[in-house]
Amino acid sequence: MSAPAVTRLVEADWRVFATLRLRALTDTLGTGDRQYLEELAFTAAQWRRRLRAHAQFALLSGDELVGLIGAQRQSPDVVYLYSLWLEPGMRGRGLGRDLVIAAVDWARGHRARVVTLRVDADNATARGVYEQLGFGVVEGTTGPREARANEVTMSLSVG
Repeated sequence: MSAPAVTRLVEADWRVFATLRLRALTDTLGTGDRQYLEELAFTAAQWRRRLRAHAQFALLSGDELVGLIGAQRQSPDVVYLYSLWLEPGMRGRGLGRDLVIAAVDWARGHRARVVTLRVDADNATARGVYEQLGFGVVEGTTGPREARANEVTMSLSVG
């Protein structure tokens, strides 16, 4: 089997994206979470709109999607990364790093100057990945939504 590869999802991929995103939300937040319930009710048009408005990168292992990260342009200079997730059996192999690199490369290609993200302050593994890639903790919330309790914002200068 070949090594897992990162691919950018396009609008036509909305069904597999919806399945992967809901699987990630179930694993991370549970089926009773507000975000999960909101996205569970999305129509095909809403899933397609998400793929048009945000860059979504998936990790393909064989013929199965096993990871995901989103990138959203926050302003002409800033791209916000969100929802990095890997199937539990795929974790600990450095594959999250591949997803982050693909999203950061996309941000660079779109002339962003800064890439930001939020991560749970206690998630040492994820923070380590981000720090190895050059992200540093910053004060304040720079994401498009209010931060959840115990999250820190990290940023990387890319331009």
